[in-house]
Amino acid sequence: MSNQTTDIINYSEFLKQSRKPAIRACSWKWKDIYPLLKKSVSEDFLEAGRGTLSLIHKDTGDAYGTSSTMNVVVQIFKPGEHNKPHRHTNVALNFVFQGKGFSIVDGEKIEWEKGDLFLAPPWSSHEHCNTSETEDAIFFTFQDVPVLTSMGTWFLEEPVGTPPRHIVKQVTQTEKK
Repeated sequence: MSNQTTDIINYSEFLKQSRKPAIRACSWKWKDIYPLLKKSVSEDFLEAGRGTLSLIHKDTGDAYGTSSTMNVVVQIFKPGEHNKPHRHTNVALNFVFQGKGFSIVDGEKIEWEKGDLFLAPPWSSHEHCNTSETEDAIFFTFQDVPVLTSMGTWFLEEPVGTPPRHIVKQVTQTEKK
């Protein structure tokens, strides 16, 4: 071989070697999620007052996914909270676990309440508003971030109008060891 970072193998060997470990069945309990979610409200993540947790399956390794192709985040919005418009290259399929409000996705107002599901397509400008004066709104958001990070194509623009940020940390296989 010409150097230590390259190799040439036959295709059948490639197929054997490229198989990934199986992702085992698992669960996350609400009794474990909810206290951490409430605590996360005091921690600034994307903006002040917005609590967000990621549900990570350890079998996904450094992809930090819920599975090898998707991730799930749990978000809590305080009563009256309205976050700034933002966008990202990943899809965001939002399940409203609790609360009532609206989101604006590429200029279209989508009203939602407990049990609803709505989509923010990739690179769509979107924002969320909890219209309740007393109740938190909680989303479970399903995203394809592990796929995008594996391709090096995960970008975030928050708020809309700021320069997009490339989110993927580039790490070589030799750096992982």
